[in-house]
Amino acid sequence: MCLFVVILFTTTSYSQDVIFKRNGSQVKAKIIEIGTSEIKYKIPDNPDGPVYAIDKNSINKIVYQNGREETYVPDLKDMENYSGQLNKAIKIDFLSPLLGFTQVSFEKSIGVGKSYEISLGIIGLGKSDQLQYYDMTTYNVKKKQVGLFASAGYKFNKLPDFIFGRTRFTHIMQGGYVKPIFYLGNYGENKVVYKSATQSYNVEKQNVTFGALQIEFGKQWVFGEKFLLDIYWGLGYGADNKNRTDNQYYSDGNTAYNYGNARLGKSPGFSTTFGLKAGLLIK
Repeated sequence: MCLFVVILFTTTSYSQDVIFKRNGSQVKAKIIEIGTSEIKYKIPDNPDGPVYAIDKNSINKIVYQNGREETYVPDLKDMENYSGQLNKAIKIDFLSPLLGFTQVSFEKSIGVGKSYEISLGIIGLGKSDQLQYYDMTTYNVKKKQVGLFASAGYKFNKLPDFIFGRTRFTHIMQGGYVKPIFYLGNYGENKVVYKSATQSYNVEKQNVTFGALQIEFGKQWVFGEKFLLDIYWGLGYGADNKNRTDNQYYSDGNTAYNYGNARLGKSPGFSTTFGLKAGLLIK
């Protein structure tokens, strides 16, 4: 009888609940109280010791000593869920050099679901397409584009989502977004013009100024708290002075490729963008 009492007392003294945290760690505990925002507990082998508290948003589940489980869904709007995460990034559109320019962007998160992004495009730092025309002989002339454009936008992010369905892979800069954005730029490039007076073709430099106001839709992923990938597409309204003239042999017709974006139809008209950015998270 005495032996039975000792065994029962020992089992009761060391009975424990287990708290599973979202960072993957576990806490052996004796739950004392579950409040609206925190859970209070004691260490099982020190029942007369202090009472500890833990934020409910940092908990994945609790498994009680009798085997019952309680699962907790995090409040994704709570900044505490993203404490310690890097919230700035430098990105480069790695498709842009193939399109005749190089675009570098800086993004900073200023809260859950909110960030701003600014970009600089160096026109000419990339592939230079050729213009082809025929004047008794077929000629090829490079565009030799040179210029700059800048853009600034404000992201309205969907609440950070998860990778592979696992909460601990969420990041404040991850998720789908909508971004109003403004573009402004200027560049020079070669064009081929037919001169009716001399009945010949000349290569001339044209200067183009363009601007656009767009809405871009995208999705951004963060990997390992260090790298990110951002894919986007946008549509809006743009204007430029790159209009077709009757004596211009080579032209963009009723459209204008302005490197930072493309104008569809006559100016002013619809404009569009797309891109694929890769980047690094920074402090």
